[in-house]
Amino acid sequence: MSMLAESGAPTLDSTQFYDQLVADLTARRDELSEAEKSFGGYAPLGREELIEWLQFQCWYEREAAGFVGSWLRDTPESEVFIGLCRQVADEGKHYKLLLSHLKSLGASMDGWQPEPEWMAWVSEFYAAGDDTLERVAAHNITGELGAMNAFEGLLPRIPVATQQMLGKIIPDEKFHVSLGRMAVQRFATTADRQQRVTKRAWDAFELEQKGRLAFERRLREKGVVTEAAPVMFEDKPQWVCQVCGWIYDETVGDPESGIAAGTRFEDIPDDWVCPECLVTKDDFVLLSV
Repeated sequence: MSMLAESGAPTLDSTQFYDQLVADLTARRDELSEAEKSFGGYAPLGREELIEWLQFQCWYEREAAGFVGSWLRDTPESEVFIGLCRQVADEGKHYKLLLSHLKSLGASMDGWQPEPEWMAWVSEFYAAGDDTLERVAAHNITGELGAMNAFEGLLPRIPVATQQMLGKIIPDEKFHVSLGRMAVQRFATTADRQQRVTKRAWDAFELEQKGRLAFERRLREKGVVTEAAPVMFEDKPQWVCQVCGWIYDETVGDPESGIAAGTRFEDIPDDWVCPECLVTKDDFVLLSV
């Protein structure tokens, strides 16, 4: 549905409205405990906990590519349409990066299933909305700001290789937030639109919190959460493909290519290629030591 035919007097200038909405959301997030903000406080993530989070994030990116893509047919606002086209590509790229990173850690998405709260939040709520403004307000404001908040909380608590991988995603998330800001500032110009944006943004926030609690419940049920310092990944050299971002972890190797766990990168045969994009060893650089 186009927003151009609506009428009604605005309650605030649309820029002021956006700034106030984000300030209110930020203030509410600031009221959360450190554990609520970033998956369990300041403790480093153990291997199993990290893999659970990466699997969730991988699923989320795939879902986002699907529901953002589904909006395009019903997005008459050309400038938003163009931005959403880029966003679909971004979500697909993020999915590939996360999938490759999971593989480098000896994990995958095989057999993985989302929690019901995640389906209600991501697959159903984000995919819905009566028009462009409602859809973008929920996901590109509340959702993407929440994602960036979670990433920032996690960065000090995850291995360098995962930090580097997220470093490829965060700039795109900032673009998605800016797209939401542009849409609201351009189109949230009536009282009705501002009310609808506010409701969608706060509904998204509440579903996000339910999703976070479901993640914590999942960890408890699997016995993953550790109260003391968890076992972290060994600090072994890791090499990253400069083309696709796939990471060669010496503790994992590349079993599908006949490279056993523990094989130093320097000892891999010269004819070996990246399992994701098939470039040679020359396109890899040392990530951490």
